[in-house]
Amino acid sequence: MNTMVVTMKVDPDRGEEVDRHLRDDVTAWAKRQPGFVTGQWLRLSGGEHGLGVVVFDTEEHANAAAQGPRSQPWVEGRAWNTESVRVLTQIATA
Repeated sequence: MNTMVVTMKVDPDRGEEVDRHLRDDVTAWAKRQPGFVTGQWLRLSGGEHGLGVVVFDTEEHANAAAQGPRSQPWVEGRAWNTESVRVLTQIATA
């Protein structure tokens, strides 16, 4: 298993808009990606940071999916922007 970790900068005053985007847009996109296993999208309540943790069956699928958030341009004034995208290999789970 391999996990794509996406860090986001979010506008803390627009939390509802960010939550809608993560629930409706991002999760639907992730579920359509080849090799998708599961995902969690998290937002620091009242804070400026969000995190997506998305598990894929192979490194190839995770890297292919990572191209989506990596290709998103930074848009000043948007409620969310991608800061970083990394693909990590799962070593252990509990």
